[in-house]
Amino acid sequence: MKRTARSTRNHEAPSPPAGPASHSGWGSSVKYFVFKVMAEEDGFIDAYPPGSPADWKFEKGISLAKDFPKGGEVAFSDNYPDDRNLYDFQPNLMSDLLISGRARQFIESLGITNAEWLPVVVKDHEGAVVGPDYAFLNLLGAEDAIDMARSVYEMNHISKDQIGLIEQLALSPDRISPDAKMFRCRTYRRLILVREDTLAAFQRAGLTGFRTYDAEGWDGVEL
Repeated sequence: MKRTARSTRNHEAPSPPAGPASHSGWGSSVKYFVFKVMAEEDGFIDAYPPGSPADWKFEKGISLAKDFPKGGEVAFSDNYPDDRNLYDFQPNLMSDLLISGRARQFIESLGITNAEWLPVVVKDHEGAVVGPDYAFLNLLGAEDAIDMARSVYEMNHISKDQIGLIEQLALSPDRISPDAKMFRCRTYRRLILVREDTLAAFQRAGLTGFRTYDAEGWDGVEL
């Protein structure tokens, strides 16, 4: 079963070029993609391990390793008893990055230096271990990636420095670090962007459980 927040039109971006992006003339020549965890008939995770930091802290881009429970466990939701597929990016209610051991090794090989790993064991509905080496990927820090003057959005009514709803996304590529391969956005920390060469590497490796949308002009629709 597929679960999305909003789904009215298909705005998935075309696949990026197979080769690495050229970094000469860094800035507008580099493409970025909105990264969303999404899959079919997945074993859906609906909570962090007991004893985890407050949910809102996972959106801040701050280190959580010291407070995250050792030996943490998550389990497939009983609300979806027939859904039990495992993916490299496992869908979850928190819209977080829950990643397989295989994908973790690959991401580490790409030199994504802002990655903090919070290991968990994934269990099925009956309590059997089906994913012994998963981890939440906590992306530290954020990039000043969003052009607030050109974007169309509504601010969050509670976190007033954060965007709550995007209607049309515009980027400021020149403000994004050349080293940023997968990252949060400073004014919308819940939004994860991935650079085109990093996405191409994910696709070549056959990583599963995600969809992407061309970030420039994205209207916030997930389908």
